[in-house]
Amino acid sequence: MPTLIRAKTGIYHIVSTVNGKRVWRTTGTRIQSQAYEVFLKQTKPDGKLISECFVEVEPFVKANLSKSTSEIYDFTIKSLIRIIGDLPVNRVTHMLIEKYKVERIKEVKAETVNQAVRTIKAFFNILKRWKIIGENPCDGVKEMRIQEKIPVYLTEDELKKLIDCINDKWLKEIVIFAAMTGARLGEVLNVMWDDLDFARKTVLIRSSAVYHIKSGKVRVVPLNETVIRMLEHKRDREGLVFKGKRGGHAQDNHVSRSFRMAARVAKMKAGVHFHTLRHTFASLLVKKGVSLYQVQRLLGHSSPRVTEVYAHLQNSEMHDVVEKLDLNI
Repeated sequence: MPTLIRAKTGIYHIVSTVNGKRVWRTTGTRIQSQAYEVFLKQTKPDGKLISECFVEVEPFVKANLSKSTSEIYDFTIKSLIRIIGDLPVNRVTHMLIEKYKVERIKEVKAETVNQAVRTIKAFFNILKRWKIIGENPCDGVKEMRIQEKIPVYLTEDELKKLIDCINDKWLKEIVIFAAMTGARLGEVLNVMWDDLDFARKTVLIRSSAVYHIKSGKVRVVPLNETVIRMLEHKRDREGLVFKGKRGGHAQDNHVSRSFRMAARVAKMKAGVHFHTLRHTFASLLVKKGVSLYQVQRLLGHSSPRVTEVYAHLQNSEMHDVVEKLDLNI
């Protein structure tokens, strides 16, 4: 029978006996009344189920994260329930999360499993902050080891060829803007004319009432002359900068499909999709001598580790470094 015990630190713990050993689980509080609330939530057999908790978390996710991230939450939690069952959240253990990984890797790639594990961990962190659970069962769960892949990108000539092969003006403008700013598809499709500053030649990438940018951090991206010339020829300067074929809000899926069709017509290499334009932006800059730090800022990466995937393109700089060790023998 679990009991509530106050440790020497003053923090209350839920103590139970498992296989003859005492297991201590922190309530995270020194206040007895709060600790008792946590105790009741974690020890009663009819605690909230995963599905019930997700119903409460989902509005929070939709309000604070992007549409695509919200969809990932929905799909991931459903897959978790399918594999381990719709258990009370206080009964989900580290071992069950590991079981989820083992079963999920049979269905999808390791990258997808790792994304799911991160999503599940974030879900349980929300429940922990809301004091629905005392500990996150994902703590200590390691992501699956994956081989680092070099992102597919286009050369400058390939990019020009692709753009020349696009006949639809609406799509061509979207492609040029994405390739010259490194913006994600969702970011491009939600840029407003008010976000553009022609005097300073910049665009403000930010969230709106209907779209949340990844990480939620606003960033200012400079616009080069290619983009400025393209934008100056646009007549309709109200609301969204880029609209769909019929003048309404362009849909992500439609743009992605149209882009892939254009890439096939232009006979681009395998694996080219809309996000390739973001990789192309970064890769071309690095090859032209732009530092990884500057590229990180332009892309809005939260960590330098993400941008390091382009480090292999700094060959000329690396050659200059190793030449310093020439022994002249």
